[in-house]
Formats: sequence, C-alpha cells, structure tokens
Amino acid sequence: MSADRFFASLILTAFPMLLVSGGTQAQTVASYTVSLHVDASHAVQGLLRVHETMSVPPGPLTLVYPKWLPGEFAPNGPIPNVADLAVSAGGKALGWQRDPVDLYAFHVDVPPHAGPLDVNFTFLGGPAPGFDTARLATPNMLSLEWNKVTLTPFSQSSRNVTIVPSIRLPSPDWKFATALEMAMQHGADVAFKPITLNALVDSPLDAGTNARTFAMGTWDGAPLTLATFADTPEEIAVDHKTVAKFRNLVAQMHALYRNRHFNHYTFLLTLTDQMPGEGLEHHQSSDNGSSGDMLTDPAALTANADLLAHEFNHSWDGKYRRAADNATPNFQVPEIDDLLWVYEGMTQFYGELQAERAGLRTEQQWLDGLASTYAYLDHEPGRTDDPLIDTAVASSIRRGIRPWSAERRSQDYYTEGEMTWLDADVLIHNLSHGTRSLDDVARAFFGAGHDTGPITVTYTRDDIIAALNAVQPYDWKRFLDERVYSLAPHPPNPFAQAGYRLVFRATPSAFAHLVAGRRKSLDMWYSLGINATKDGTIVDVSTDSPAGRAGIGPGMKIAAVDDRELTGQEQIDAALRSAESGAPVRLLLVGGGVYRTVALDYHGGPRYPQLERIPATQDVLGAIAKPLAAP
Repeated sequence: MSADRFFASLILTAFPMLLVSGGTQAQTVASYTVSLHVDASHAVQGLLRVHETMSVPPGPLTLVYPKWLPGEFAPNGPIPNVADLAVSAGGKALGWQRDPVDLYAFHVDVPPHAGPLDVNFTFLGGPAPGFDTARLATPNMLSLEWNKVTLTPFSQSSRNVTIVPSIRLPSPDWKFATALEMAMQHGADVAFKPITLNALVDSPLDAGTNARTFAMGTWDGAPLTLATFADTPEEIAVDHKTVAKFRNLVAQMHALYRNRHFNHYTFLLTLTDQMPGEGLEHHQSSDNGSSGDMLTDPAALTANADLLAHEFNHSWDGKYRRAADNATPNFQVPEIDDLLWVYEGMTQFYGELQAERAGLRTEQQWLDGLASTYAYLDHEPGRTDDPLIDTAVASSIRRGIRPWSAERRSQDYYTEGEMTWLDADVLIHNLSHGTRSLDDVARAFFGAGHDTGPITVTYTRDDIIAALNAVQPYDWKRFLDERVYSLAPHPPNPFAQAGYRLVFRATPSAFAHLVAGRRKSLDMWYSLGINATKDGTIVDVSTDSPAGRAGIGPGMKIAAVDDRELTGQEQIDAALRSAESGAPVRLLLVGGGVYRTVALDYHGGPRYPQLERIPATQDVLGAIAKPLAAP
C-alpha cells in the first residue's frame, strides 16, 4: 500500500464519525472528530509537519492549541513554535485571526456547505523563551508530545474531541513505543486507533534507531514494559541486574498500592546528552529522559534512580487521584495548584523511597539525600516570608528559576512536601508503636477501590485529612496548617523522633559527592553561601551568608581562590580549612567585565550535611526504608 493510499484510508475511516459529530451542535457543547497526521520525516531538522481534517458546523469557529498541560502546572504550551498555519475547506483558503487576548485561540469563519476543514501547520523544534520545546529529536531518536501538534475546535471538555492520530516516522527502520493502540503500520507510516484528545495528550510517543524493550512483568493481567531509546547501541547495552532492579520497582509499587489504574503501562526512556532531560507522568506511561549513560554507568543510575519511580508513582498520586481544582475539563482552563504538596510532595517522598526499596539506591544513599534536602530548606532565606503553600499556588512562575532561588523560593512543594510527608510517616510510626505507617494512608487513599483502566477521582484537602485520621487519629489539620500554610523560618525537623540527628562534617557524603560530580557543581552553600557551576559561575547566593553580606550575587564568576586560579571543589575546601586559623577566604570575582577581590570573614571550615544515628533510640527511618516486597 502506498503512503498516500494509507493515509487516505485513515481519513475515510474517520469520516463517518466526522460527519455526525460536529455539524449540528453549538460549539460550546459539540463533540468533534479530528483526523491528525504528523509528518516527522524532518524531525531531526527540527520540523514537524501537521495536517488535520475535521468536520465542523458553518459559522464562527474557534480552534485552540493546548495551553495548560497536566503535570506542567503552567500555561506553557509551546505556541511560539507553531508556524505556517493555513486553514482551508474544499480547496479554498479561509482566513483566520488569532484572539488578541488568548494567544492560544484562533478564530475562523466557516462558510455554509464548505465541507471538511483542513488545517495545516508546522511545529518548530528548538527553544522558545519561557517554553520547554528543545526536547524533540536527535539524529537517532524522536520524543513526541502530541499537545505540540494538535489544533482542535474548542470544546468544554477535551474528552468530547476524538482524534484519529497517525505519524510518519523519519525512517521505516525506526522503532517506536507509546501507550496508544496501533491500528496499522506500513513502513514508516503508523496509524493509531481513535482516542480522545485528553487521552492523546496523555500518551506521548518515543521512536528511534537504537531501541530495546524489556518486559517488566504483569500487574493483575496488565503488562508493563520499559522501552528505551538511545543515540548509540552501547547506551542500551543494559545488564540483567539493572533490569531486575526496575522489575523490583514494579513489585514494590504493587506491594504499596495493591490496585492498578491502567490497562497496560510503558516506561518510555530516552537516553541522550543532546536533549534536555524529562520526567512527565501519564496514566498508562511515563515520559522519561536522562543522560546517555544512565543505564550503563553505576554513578549515573544512582544519581537518576528516582526518575522512573517518581513518574510511576504519579499513576496513583496525580493521575488516578488528583486535586479537584487541578483536574480541569480541558487544556485551556487554568489549573489551581494549591495541593501540589500532595501531588508532587508525596510523590517526591515515594519516588525516593521506592527507588531505595527497589535497590536502585542504598539505604545510606537515601539517608544522605534526606540530609541534603532538609539542610537546604533549613538554610533558605526566602522561607522567612514565604510559606510552603505559596510555592504551590504560584508554581507557574517558579519553574526553572535559579538565580536568587533560595531568596524567592522555587518549586519547594517537591522537597519540602517530601519532608512534610516524612514527618507524618515518622509520627504515624511512633503513635502506632510501629504498627502503622504512611504506606497505609497511601494504600487506602491512592490505591483505593479495585483495578481499573485510566480514570481520575478527585479529592480535596479535607479528604487528605480524613485519610490520615482513618489510619492514625491525630490533629492532622493543625499538623498541615503549621507545615504548609504557616511561615516557618526553620522547617520542623523529623529526624530526632526517628532516631537521627542532622550534623555537618568537613567532607561530603559519598552520595552528595556523586551527585555534585554528575551536576558539575561546586558546593559552598553551608559555608560561604554560594552554589556555583564547575567553572566557577555563581548560580545562587544566600543573602544571609558571608557571600551575600559581601555583595556577591548570581552571575558573577569565581576566577581564583586565595590568589590561585580556580581548579575545583578540593581547592575550595582547602581554602576553607586554611581560613579556620583566622585568615579570610579571598575570592577573585569577575562580573560585567570587572575583576575584584572579596575577602570573606568566614572561619567555620567546609560544612556538608549528613545524618547521624542517636544511640539507644529506635531507628524509625530504617523501618520506613524496609522493602515491602522481596526482590
């Protein structure tokens, strides 16, 4: 079958639905069916050609491009990368006008008896200011998020728009993976079964020349798969021990939640140093992207061990159960994100914990990660006037900020949310004398009911409080008010009641050292109050620190330490140790083309956070860390 006949057959298959679904209903209540074809032949060049066909009623029509995307918590649909928009009917071009207020909406006047509407546009790969669009393709792989290539009639519900999707891959020998169900394939041309717009956007597709698929087992009859794509065959030469750890992750999730809410599940994983990383949750898949060496370098796997665990956990926390005001009817309605400390905070907690339980990290590495997380929050000047709840409510303006991020706070509902749920877990352990835990809350609330396909059940803050009380009676409203809704210059410390204390030592933990090496960063946060990249570029400064008080700010660059050219972390730590005798730490800085030397009056030596066991106390963290299922 030729490619032209292949796609013609798809349009004919869709047209019976097209002709009855849109033509006789008012736009605000209408259902529509759209035949969507994406030509990814030139994806490596950064171009996706899109052709859509749809039947619509005559008169004013509004086409919309997805704006608020689930899991992004911001109106960042990449509309700046939409080009070459053309609308026609019966071979006749129709004019369109972008809405002057909502730039994601396009108005078209459809004449009577016009026939099906054809919409063509190009999606341009590459970065756009304020939008994450650089993740598209390398010479050997494609990562497609369908929201980038859909322009559909406005409907009050994205579930009222049916899409008949198809794609032309860059080459017939490219393999692909997606949660979509395939209808047919002819060489590089692939067609999928009709699906709602809501579910299409929830089902990304990865493709590439170097691909390996691993069976992750079944969950009450539902198959799970790890689909990997890489720039080179060597990057997917994964040993059986690594694969076994990911299978164990599935086992740990099964033991935690018991019930599933997917018919099948695909871990999509792109391995490349040529595209930004990714971690985005979906009902029946997760879109994961990491460095090319993640599966073949033990250090890379350790550093990224929680990636798949975090996104998989969202199948329950975030997709199956979702805050009522976050679960919007379509992609144009703004989300209210005030419960992200549950959606992301508890998932951050379980992503880290389940990775440890599965053997992707050791218990000590998990403890070291907790120490680093808490210590940073405890040394964050912005928390003196900005409560945790505001980081969630204002999530859309906090993503990706780095300069002065400790002063204005970032997406702390992840990390401080994790600490809040750790605190709750420790409290439940202690109040119940070890008979109950946060696992019981998660199982009852997020694993509730029975096995289902992809559905969403909403909740409120009161539902969370009720779920906690059902497992362990306590004043959970006050607990959350104090930690989430009130100012706390220092976050509540969960460690003492868990048998540990936070200490600072002159050398970093092995895990912190590994992470810093992977990030190519320099850490002076708990001494001078500086975080910098390996070349000395200052990323952030604490205003309540020697560096902050000396007028040092982000964007400046450390050229030398104690009159010696900067060479790395060991040199900085040596200078900090030398300053313990009373001499200042001298930094040669360059900024705005001007060099200046700053003498910092600091004499406390290097300081790195770690957890230390309190003798003769119960090891609650050790109890929390125990696997729920045997490997």
